Amino acid sequence: MVENIKIKEPESKIKKFFLDLADIIAFLVFILWLFLFVKTFVVALVLVKWHSMLPNYNEKDVILVDKIYYKYTWGIKRWDVVVVMPPTTNVSYLKRVVWLPGDTIEIKSWSVYLCRTKDYWNTYTWNDIINNSEYKDWELVCKQLKEEYIAWKTVNLKWYPEKITTTAPCGLDKFQLYSGQYLVFWDDRMYSTDSRCCFRWACIWKNDIYYITKDEILWKVWNFKK
Repeated sequence: MVENIKIKEPESKIKKFFLDLADIIAFLVFILWLFLFVKTFVVALVLVKWHSMLPNYNEKDVILVDKIYYKYTWGIKRWDVVVVMPPTTNVSYLKRVVWLPGDTIEIKSWSVYLCRTKDYWNTYTWNDIINNSEYKDWELVCKQLKEEYIAWKTVNLKWYPEKITTTAPCGLDKFQLYSGQYLVFWDDRMYSTDSRCCFRWACIWKNDIYYITKDEILWKVWNFKK
């Protein structure tokens, strides 16, 4: 008995070309979709537009930001560099988180102090406190922060000592943060406006300040400098 054997005809070169082209297009579409998904929801490259974070971030630097970390965690930490957008300005800013909920802060010229109870200081180890810098403010003990990231050398201390200041013309010198409130500052403290001055050089009220909430902290900057 002779079996009928079907012999598969070889595909034409044109047909094979279009099949390969379809595979390549499908792969490129997937890569494009993956790129857009990651860029929209996970990480992105952001251009620094101002000099206010000198000397740590220069104007026109390109930085990588994490878009999901703060959305699904409460992991906002002191010294984090973040992108914030106060609803009163509709402009995004690159800032550093310096003050957390529950903090009491006092600003004296270019010195910044964290004020806590004596029991707090006895049970908590802080590596960024300047030794022998404390003073008492009622029941609180205030200690000066080192803030080594600030660009002190951008101004000549000898000729322009009055310009070396971390205060703001329209800001307070004492802040009490409650639940869900954060204060964010720029690193180049003398040539910028931030939570101390309602994110504008001219505030409506003399002592107008702006406390940032978690929802207004958009992204965390990935810091590769440490």
